[in-house]
Amino acid sequence: MRSKFKWIFALLLAFSMQFSFAQEKTISGTITDGQGLPLPGVNVVVKGTARGTQTDFDGKYSISASQGEVLQFSFVGYKTSTATIGASSVVNMAMQEGDEMLNEVIVTGYTSTKRPKSLAAVNFVSIDEVEERSNASVIQNLQGMVAGLNIGTGSGQPGADSTILLRGVGSINGNIEPLFIVDGMPVDEDGFRSINQNDIASIAVLKDAAATSIYGNRGANGVIVINTKSAKFGQSLEVKYRGQYGITELQKFNIDVMNSRQILEFQKKYNDGLGSTLTDAEIAEAALVNTNWRDVFFRTGVTQQHDISFSSGSKNSRNFTSIGFMDQDGIFINTNFKRFNFRNNFNGKSDNEKFTYASNINVNFSRSTGIDGAGSNATFFAPFTAAIRGLPYVDSTTKLPYNDVAALSPTNAPLVLLDASRMNTDVEDELKILANFNADYKITDNFTAGINLGVDYSTFNNLEILDPLSLLGPFQVDARAQFGGIHDESTSRDFRFNSTTYLKYNKVFNDKHSLNVGLYTEYYKAHYNGFNFQKRGLDPRLTGTGSAFVPGTTIESWQTLPPYIPTIGSFKVQEGLFSYFGQADYDYAEKYGLSVNVRRDASFRFANDNKWGTFWSVAGRWNIDQESFMEGSAFNMLKLRGSYGTSGNQRVDNAQYSVLSLTRTLFGAGTGYNGTTSTVLTQLANPNVQWEEIAQTNVGLDFGIWQNKLNGSLDVYKKETTKLYQSSPISPVQGTSSISTNTGSLENKGIELTLNYNIFKNQDWDISVGGNGSYNKNKIKELPASTNGLVFGGGSTALGTGEPIGSFYVVRYAGVNPANGNPLFRTADGGLTETITDANRVFTGKSQYPVWQGGFNTSITYKGFNLYTQWSFVADIYRNNLDLATLETGTPGSLNNGGNRSTTMLNAWQNPGDITSIPRVGQGYNEIDYINSTDRYLEDASYLRLRNIKLSYNFTSDQLSRTFLKGLGFFIQAENIVTFSSWRGWDPESNFRSTDRGQYPTPKIFTFGTSINF
Repeated sequence: MRSKFKWIFALLLAFSMQFSFAQEKTISGTITDGQGLPLPGVNVVVKGTARGTQTDFDGKYSISASQGEVLQFSFVGYKTSTATIGASSVVNMAMQEGDEMLNEVIVTGYTSTKRPKSLAAVNFVSIDEVEERSNASVIQNLQGMVAGLNIGTGSGQPGADSTILLRGVGSINGNIEPLFIVDGMPVDEDGFRSINQNDIASIAVLKDAAATSIYGNRGANGVIVINTKSAKFGQSLEVKYRGQYGITELQKFNIDVMNSRQILEFQKKYNDGLGSTLTDAEIAEAALVNTNWRDVFFRTGVTQQHDISFSSGSKNSRNFTSIGFMDQDGIFINTNFKRFNFRNNFNGKSDNEKFTYASNINVNFSRSTGIDGAGSNATFFAPFTAAIRGLPYVDSTTKLPYNDVAALSPTNAPLVLLDASRMNTDVEDELKILANFNADYKITDNFTAGINLGVDYSTFNNLEILDPLSLLGPFQVDARAQFGGIHDESTSRDFRFNSTTYLKYNKVFNDKHSLNVGLYTEYYKAHYNGFNFQKRGLDPRLTGTGSAFVPGTTIESWQTLPPYIPTIGSFKVQEGLFSYFGQADYDYAEKYGLSVNVRRDASFRFANDNKWGTFWSVAGRWNIDQESFMEGSAFNMLKLRGSYGTSGNQRVDNAQYSVLSLTRTLFGAGTGYNGTTSTVLTQLANPNVQWEEIAQTNVGLDFGIWQNKLNGSLDVYKKETTKLYQSSPISPVQGTSSISTNTGSLENKGIELTLNYNIFKNQDWDISVGGNGSYNKNKIKELPASTNGLVFGGGSTALGTGEPIGSFYVVRYAGVNPANGNPLFRTADGGLTETITDANRVFTGKSQYPVWQGGFNTSITYKGFNLYTQWSFVADIYRNNLDLATLETGTPGSLNNGGNRSTTMLNAWQNPGDITSIPRVGQGYNEIDYINSTDRYLEDASYLRLRNIKLSYNFTSDQLSRTFLKGLGFFIQAENIVTFSSWRGWDPESNFRSTDRGQYPTPKIFTFGTSINF
């Protein structure tokens, strides 16, 4: 009997123990690093299940698990750790730094590798430094982030495009911007206002031939690879909201202009303009009006952005979805940018993980409400110039009479433009869809086959209406016409398809020899078409609709032909590429590596004999830190790498759809003998047009010291572009005097340095700094032989052998002649003259492109607080200041041209012996003479700018333990709030143009925001 009870008791005990092991409980703990500091963002997964979570800011986590199950802890830069759950409900883990600290995955679009094995010059942008920024375009946020990467934004219009340079200017007439890859799909470099930066997971900048030659024809100017966010397998649902609200403001205009009394007295003194007709008493009365036109045309705008994302995952699938909205006012009246975006990234895999697939869909709609006239010299179509030059004695509340041509005087230009800004329409709508699908199948342990399909689709609708009831409206057909106004509308579609198929082989031999080989084919096709029309003559009661169009058959009494006939146009173009290429990487014991790429491209642009181009690269590395003699050293990474290779540029005339018919002779309608309509030659066939080719050498050193406390990279490079596409003279007997051919060369040589240093780190504090800088020297090596080393077509810049692109070729300004007040200039041999002639032009050694570029940042964390700053700089860059030149114009009769003047004009020469920098009023050269022919207004546009400053606070898990929130943070930030520069005007930053006149200045942006995790 006792024996039976023993067996029953044993059975019950076993059952009880089994039940307790199977019963789930809440496991919690704290994850720390090797110094005992908490690690936020560590992935905690119950191995073999879909259950998972992440640690909070304090390194704490909680998860449901059963006794006997295994917790797996993983985090970038640390060894993956596991712990088996026992009786305790608390599982802490001290993670060890491992090789992963150096093993960030470097994605080059076609391949990926860990950092120690990378042979390429690649820089990463920290996503923490980009997301939550308040610029509409993520590209603008990259300025100063990467050595050698220069972002020039030439307009403060929200969502404006930027010009991107990587390692200098690589072409005279061709494309100079890098290729952009988003989730494996080549995309338009000007489409980033439609992408939400909070959706981006990583940004990699590929610089040398080892990384870019695999892109062949499109990798000539570097490659920027962007990958968007995805969820994790086994992740529970996470909902995250980000929002910010703030204001936009105008930067300081550092040119002092005259007030009403000053300009009127100035006019009176020189007997020119309104002031010359007034008595002193009348001037005093007129000066009671003192309008600051900058305050009239510019405003404090409002900006807001809201994003919500959903992340979840199971054993074999994961899904990330985001929805966002942005609304940002421009600082110029009636300018605005709105964006709606939707993204879904889905990943899946089979149970045996042999088959994996992913789809990425991004749908964005944006509306940009702008205003035309930036850089214009047209009096009534230059609003930014009017904000600078508007006469202060003109009252901004004045109402000008309608349909009165006498009211349209230069003096009233600000009033006319103010009316146009309020009444006219200028809207651009963009619908952009980026869709990508890729799939991989692991055929064997060593062979993997895959495909990647991508679509970049954009539609643009542009609507511009000059309202018939505006002050300019009645004069758009004829001053005698009954109807006025203009309705101008266009629509275009841009469809780009890319398909890549591949077979990859990887094998490790004898635990030391690693071989990775890839074979690829790629097909790319793009279609671009559009339609436009312009209608002059609108019924003012129905403006904005087709019903407002006055019938084209309408004939006014004063005319025999219909004045209201619309003009229409359309276009349709296409381009394509076909490529096949291969890549092989060899590694020995993670100590030595060798890589080879070969690619063949066929371009749609060129004739059959020149259609194909072959591009290649070879690269090697030496992981010095793996050598036995480095044991015990302070270096935990020291890698020497080198590469040489070639790439091509098929966009030899810059635009995406340019040079599509150069191989054909074309004719068009024109004027022939005695004014008769004739068929004339418009283009002479050139079947010899071909690729521009770039050969690049790069030597680099990557290093990490004291467990990566100090880390960085140093690169030295030389890029040479040959077969430059440029104009060459030919005999006019052929019907034209020039033809564009592939001739000449240029080079870029430079050095780049990146450094990051963690100054101090303990339980409460984390202080770090980082910086980068680059030097790039551009030089034209060869021009067409017939040019004798100089190509000059007027203006202030020219091409010269031995000179950089964008070099200023002008007469040197030497000041003012004290004897007579006339301007003085240097002759070519250094003498003095008062006459501007082309014979005295010389190269100044100054260029519109920068020589130095870089940035630096600081991050100070104390408990939940963080203060972050990011600065950027460019140096040795020059630009003509036409705004200042116009404000200092003093030619005869110019004081009556409707424009104000700078206060520096009060110092103009007056009497013999006067020493001044301003010539006498009444001398013969105007602002255009100075800008096009001299360096008087050629200014240093170097600057140092506080690009972003951000103060944030994140609540700890303890503080949120009694709430339903997983995370909560707040921040305040500002963009572009401090700029140090000798440039006179609004903004030293530009898109590398040679001359500034009436441009939309970059705004300051102040925002307050929050981030909430549910």
